[in-house]
Parts: sequence; structure tokens; C-alpha cells
Amino acid sequence: MRLHFIIVFLLVLGPCFAQVDSDIKLAEHYYAQGEFEKARAYYESLYNANPSKIYLSRLVNCLEAEGDEKQAERVLKKASSKSPSDLDLKLLLATFYEKHKLEGKAKKIYDNLLSDYIVNTSKAIALFNAFLAQSKTDYAERVLEIAKKKFKNYPFNFQEADLFAQTNRNPEMITAYLSLLEKHQYYDKAVKKALLRRLDLSTEQTSDFKRLKQSLFVRAQKANADVVFAELLIWMYMQVDNFAGVYAQVVSVDIRSKANGMRLYSFAITCTENKDYSTALRAFQETRDMTSDQDLKFRCLKGILHVGYIQITALKKYTDDELDAVLDNYKLALESTGRITSRTVQVLKEYAELLAFYAAEKDLALSLINEAISSPSLTAIMKSELKMLQADIELLKGNVWEASLLYMQISEDFNFETIGNRAKFKSARIFYYEGEFDFAQSQLDVLKQSTSKLLANDALDLSIMITDNYGLDSNYIAMAWFSKADLFIEQLQFSKAFELFDSIRENYPFHSLADEILFKRARAMELQGDWSLALGYYDDIIKFHGDDILADNAIFKSAELFEAKLNDKEAALVRYKQLLLKHPGSLYAHETRKRIRLLRGEKLEKEEEF
Repeated sequence: MRLHFIIVFLLVLGPCFAQVDSDIKLAEHYYAQGEFEKARAYYESLYNANPSKIYLSRLVNCLEAEGDEKQAERVLKKASSKSPSDLDLKLLLATFYEKHKLEGKAKKIYDNLLSDYIVNTSKAIALFNAFLAQSKTDYAERVLEIAKKKFKNYPFNFQEADLFAQTNRNPEMITAYLSLLEKHQYYDKAVKKALLRRLDLSTEQTSDFKRLKQSLFVRAQKANADVVFAELLIWMYMQVDNFAGVYAQVVSVDIRSKANGMRLYSFAITCTENKDYSTALRAFQETRDMTSDQDLKFRCLKGILHVGYIQITALKKYTDDELDAVLDNYKLALESTGRITSRTVQVLKEYAELLAFYAAEKDLALSLINEAISSPSLTAIMKSELKMLQADIELLKGNVWEASLLYMQISEDFNFETIGNRAKFKSARIFYYEGEFDFAQSQLDVLKQSTSKLLANDALDLSIMITDNYGLDSNYIAMAWFSKADLFIEQLQFSKAFELFDSIRENYPFHSLADEILFKRARAMELQGDWSLALGYYDDIIKFHGDDILADNAIFKSAELFEAKLNDKEAALVRYKQLLLKHPGSLYAHETRKRIRLLRGEKLEKEEEF
């Protein structure tokens, strides 16, 4: 029975809905064409059936266009009298009066609102916002005056700040926000968002930055001042990546808040993430000295070691003495902690990597790894990560098939996990290095479906490279030389790799591997820290192979060099934009858009971060 009723109801109302939709479309059509008399008839019907403010506004506009101002006024007054508490209708009528030079009537409405409407904070804020939206700043200010007297305990600072912002009174706006924080510190996040939106804090040289800095310094240095202003000052300098500039403030906040080093440690982590390694190192060291927390001391030690690791492996700016000093720090740290545990395994991994790949101490690295793998306190995943590094070092030593066996063991043990897929990819590369291209391709085909986007892209790149350059019998030798050269690069035997590249160029001058060779030469230079020469090879790909498959890779990699190694953010931005313009369908497009936003100073949501 109920279902029957619903069906009948819909059958009856269906045509009605269709008629209304038709009337709306006709009304909009006539209104857009300036045929206001025809449009008015439809809007009158629509408004009578459904007294919405949209229909009312359109109806009034049609009446005004026809010159019937008296009827327009009657319609507005009738609507307002039916809904005496509706603020929008009162303001619509007042605006009508102002439009037609009836300021006295408009003023009467505004005065009545000021005297009668402000009965609670919600209505006060609604009236304030309405006046501000219409740029009636004098009335908005009067609303605040009345509201602050009526509701003495409510903080109207945000509304004051809105008013000052609209009237270009930035000093007063800043005072409003900071005065709010004096009494209500839990508004700090909202205040930060507002300051970023309303002030130019892009550099330390802007007048807004200087003004806010001065205001914060004054408040932070007052006797018994809360740490909120010092924290805001720290936040402000961090927006322009000047971490050294607020180091003293961070130390002060840590001491005053009795954080026992935790605030300074968090600051050190932030500095590391933002690549200010000298300030990070200073913060880690001071935290270790000032804290009584033994666990925090150890975390600081790991931070100090990690900064040294980054300076060698990522920046590649170090002397032999500096490398020796970093290695000594790792050795002492591991000796002081004793047996390898879950807390120290990352330290050992970094130490072993430095020994093998930078200090030519491969056997010592392998010995340390083998000892660590036997530790009962490590999880299976931790041991597999160590085994992966062990395989990488065996490959470095030239023990190709020993490395292959280790990779296959990891892939079997963790077949459906990311580390297992990483091992499968490295195993596929072994067969590629050895000239077993068909077998390598079969493994890569599976990995292209990996849930790890980065791994899937790597597998796809290698698969495409094999497909594009291998197939004809005449190509096998060139391809075999190329894959062998690729292995030499992974083994850091750059001169041998370059000899093979030269042989390919001499014997197969028109081979399709030309752009691939340039790309591998660039990678070899990056591994040696020769950023400018690497950039030169990428530029050659862009210039001479702009239509080939590696063109977008070269643009992206060169942009990364400018951004991360050469510290030329403007040049990086140009390259990223070039990639989107010339290769909008590139696999790097999504990442490139994020990089552009970051370089422009935008903040990404957590899920967007890379």
C-alpha cells in the first residue's frame, strides 16, 4: 500500500517538477535577453510558489527595469514584513532605497538593526559581516562597538582584524590578532592562517614582515610573557626558511616551557627536512647537551650521524678527512650501544653504506651486516633490509649472481610486500645487466602493475628502454654493451662505462640508444657530485632528442638539479613549467605540479606531500 502511494505521488508531482523547470529556464532566458516584462511574469509565478531570495531579487530587478519602482518597493516591504527577523531581506530593502537616493529610509533600517538586531553574539557577527560585505565599514565598526559593550567576555578580535584589513590598517590588524592570543592561546592556528592570508610574509624585507616581527619581539620580551609570541616569531621565520635566525628563540622557548630539549629536537628535525643541515647539527648537539632524557640523547646522536650521512651521500660535499670523521662518529656510536637492536639498525645501515660505497671498505661493511642479521632482536623486515644492502654491496664487488640470489630470497620471503617488489626489480636488473633481455622483460611486465607508483614507473622505464632498443639481431651487441656499461655505473666504475658508451657511438653512430647514453652519463656525473656536467648531458637530451621518450625525464631531472643541488629555484621553476607545457601527459606531471606549488611558497596538505 505504501509503495502504491509513493508511485501515485510521484506520478502526480512529476509533471509539476517539469513545469517548474521549464518556467525557470524561460525566466532566465528572457532575463538574459533583456525582455524583462516577459521574465517578470515567470519570476512572479515562481516567487509566489517558492518565495526564495533569488526569485525575489530577479523579480525586483525586472520591475526596476520596467520603471515600476513603487511596485518593486511594495514587493520588498511585503517580503520583509512576512519575515521580520530575516537580515538579508532588510538589507535588500535598504540597498534598494540607497540605489534610488532614498538615504533616509535606508538609514532608518540600518539604525533599527543597530538598536534591535544585536541580541546575541551570533547575530552581532552576522550583522557585522553583512555590513562589511557591502563595504559599509562605518556601520560595521558601530556594530562592534555595541557588541563589545553588550557581550564583554566575547573576543571580537577576528572581526576587528577583518575591519582593519578591509580599511588597510595593518598595524591595528596585527594588534587585534596578538591581543587575542594574549588571552586565548588556542586560537594560534587560526591566527597563523589569517596572518598568512592577509600579510606579505614572503621575505624578511617586506614591510609586513618587519612590522609583525617588531610587534612579536616587544611582546615576547615582556616579563612573564607567554611562549606563544616566541613560538609565533619562530613560525614566522620558518615561513622564509630562516632557521638560523630564530635558533636562540627556540632554545629560549624550550627552557621557558621546561620541555627538556623536545622543542629544540623537533626544530632540529624540521631543519633537517628543510635542508638547513648546519642549523640542524647545532640543534641536535645542543639538545643532547641540555636534556636529561637518555632516549632523547640517543635520538640526537642518530640525528647528528644522519646529517653527516646526508652531506656525503646526497650533497657529495666532503673531503677525505670529513669522511673519516663521519665514519669515526658512526663507529663510536655503535661501539657505545653494543649489540645491534631495532634502535640502532638504521645507524648500522648508514654506516655500512658509507663504508662500502664511499670508503672502499666493502668487506668490513659486509661483515657488520652479517653480524647484525644474526641479532635476535631484529624483525624479519629489518633483516631483509639489511640483506638488500648486502646484495647491493655484492653487486658493487662484482659478485653479480650472489647478489641475484639474495634479491630472489627477499622477493620470495616478502612476495606481496613493497620490499619484495623492490627485490624483484633489482633481480630483473641483474638479468638485464647480463644481457638476458627477454627474461628481464618478463619480470618487468609483472612489476609494472605494482602498487608502488615509484617502483612501477622504474619498471616501466626499463621495460620501454629494452623494447625500444632491442629486437633486431644487429642491435644485440650495442644493447649488451649498454647494459654492461649500466652495470659499471652501479659499480661506480665510471671510466669503464664511458669506454663502452664511446664504443657504441663509434660502431653504431645512428643507434637509438643515443639519448639513453646521455641519460646514463648524466646519472654517472650525479653519482660523483658533478652537478653542472650532469646538467649539460640533460640539456643535450632536451636539445637534440626533444621528441624522444627521455625528454620529459631529462627536463624533470634537470629541474631537480637546479632545485636541490644548484639552489637555483627560479631556473627549477622554469624547467618544471617547461615539462608541463611540452609533456602534459608525462608520468612526472603530477609530481611536477606539486613541486611548482612548493616553489611558489604554497603549503601542501599532508596527503599531497611527496
